[in-house]
Parts: sequence; C-alpha cells; structure tokens
Amino acid sequence: MIETIDGKAERRLVMDLKVEEQRTAPRVCVQFPAMVSGSAQPEGTGTVLDLSRGGCRLESPLLMLPGLSLELRIAIPGLEWALMIDGADVQWANEDTAGLAFVRIRETERQRLSDVMTTWLARKSEDGGEEQVELVPFEFQGLEAVLSKDPELAISKGLVWFAQDRAEFRFHGGSLLGRAFPTCTPEFAAALGELVKAGGDTEADFSLALLQNYLGSTSTDGVLKEIVSRFPHDDRKMSEVRSSINSTGVVSVSGEFGLAEAWRAKKESLTRWLTDERQVVTAFAEQHIAELDRMVATERRRVEAERELRERTRNEDESGHDHGYRAKPF
Repeated sequence: MIETIDGKAERRLVMDLKVEEQRTAPRVCVQFPAMVSGSAQPEGTGTVLDLSRGGCRLESPLLMLPGLSLELRIAIPGLEWALMIDGADVQWANEDTAGLAFVRIRETERQRLSDVMTTWLARKSEDGGEEQVELVPFEFQGLEAVLSKDPELAISKGLVWFAQDRAEFRFHGGSLLGRAFPTCTPEFAAALGELVKAGGDTEADFSLALLQNYLGSTSTDGVLKEIVSRFPHDDRKMSEVRSSINSTGVVSVSGEFGLAEAWRAKKESLTRWLTDERQVVTAFAEQHIAELDRMVATERRRVEAERELRERTRNEDESGHDHGYRAKPF
C-alpha cells in the first residue's frame, strides 16, 4: 500500500526541493543593499548576502517568516536602477536572516539578473574566490535631491536610462525623475524643450515618456509644442501629444458632465497655442480644438441620453409597467 502525503507535508516537500535546487544553483557571495516590503510589514531595508538566479539569502531586521512573500529592490553595481523582484517567498528564517526563492519576476528583470550572475560568476572565477562588494543604491544616496537641483543633469541621466530600456523606463528611471521633479517646473520644462529642439526621435520619445509623470498639467505645453513643431507628420508622436493634452491626470472628474467640462477646459487652455509664431503649431491647435469640441458634444449627448433612459425607466416603474415580461405557463 502506498502511503499518501497530506497537503501540508506535500507543500513542505516542494519547499525542500526548491531549497535544494537553490543550494545547487551557481551563486555569488555579495553585500547588496535592498529595499524590502511585503504584506505583513512596512517597507524596510536589508542586505542580500548570497545571490543566485533563483533566489538569495537576505539579512534584515524585518519580521520574516516561512511562507511570507516579499518584494525586493536590490541595488547592484553596474545597474543604473535597482533590480526589481516582484515576489520572493521566504523558504526558511533564522533570527534576522532568511532564504528567499524568486517566484515572480518580470522577464526584463530576469534578464538583468541573468546578466548580473554571468558577470559576477566570471569575476569570481578570475579572482579565484568570492568577491564581496558594498554599494549604496542611488535611491539611498539622495540622488533625487541632487537631480532636482540640476534639470540638465537629470535629463542627461534619464536619457541614458531610456536608451537602455525603453519598455521599463516608466517604472524605473522615469519614476525616479518623477520623484525628483514632482511638478514640471519651468526650468525642467525649458530643459526638455531644448532637448527636443536639438535632438531627434529618441529625445522626443524620451520627453513624451517622461511627460507621463505630469498628465493633466499645462506646464508641459512648451515641450509638447516643440514636439509638434519638429515632428508634425509622425502619427505616433502626434497621437501621444493629443493623449497628453486630453488627459485629466489625477484630477477627479465629478458630476454627470464632469468629463465634458474637463475637455472644455482643455480646449480653452489650448487656445493659447494659437498665438504661437510657428504655423505648424497653430494648425495643430486649431485641428485639436475642433476635435475637443466634437468630443465635448458627443459626451454631452451620451450623458443626456443616459439621463433620458433613466427617467423613462423610472416613470415606467412607477406606472407598474412590466417591461415586456411574461411569466411562462406551467
């Protein structure tokens, strides 16, 4: 007779196999600072001591219990921004140290981790030992405060990050610059405008990606006008410019006609573009003002139709109308 394994024992067996797999996987001895967060405790700091493609050993004062899932941001030498691990399950814990298995990691981050392991394993082989390094991540070095004082430096660094990974820029470099410049200051907008004026496609695309931090704000209008002036026939860029203009950002839209009113306000602010000396900019503004007029009218008709339908339904309910329902005969 084959002995069955209950659910708890089965889960333990799977966990033991994962731990054993981690132990046999290539790993390097490191000292990488990390930000740690999870559902059971607030965000805190830690240090990654051993790192492999499948997990790590983490030292942290935070409460770490087997079965807990953590999120990690690991600062690694040679990476412009922290390595993101969306899900790291605690396999074992001993006082302030725990073994973690990486169970959720985006493909782009998995590739970055693989590149890191390849580099550090090669370095370990060349040195004949395990090299330990310490690096305080740029997040902890106050880089945001430094960049906030120098828009040109911030844009220069951001452009490098954007060129390295456009798909993830918004979540890494773009997010960092958004924290350094929580609002698009006149100085920051002017520096972006000069970048677009002197640059090409990459600079314009970088600026459009960065402006996602300021949706709904008219402070970016100068940058958007430069993009329109430089790339009036680029349909993708023009579509992104229109989306940026139309967005209400984080401003709440209230009332039945709230969205229509928000678009009407957008149209009013866009009239300032009509004084621009560049004909291509004024032509774009005229065209988009007409489009906003149509959007406002369509939205108002939609709201009025829904209001009329609700009113008709309410009246029918009050009059006892059965809305066409007939009970089926037995």
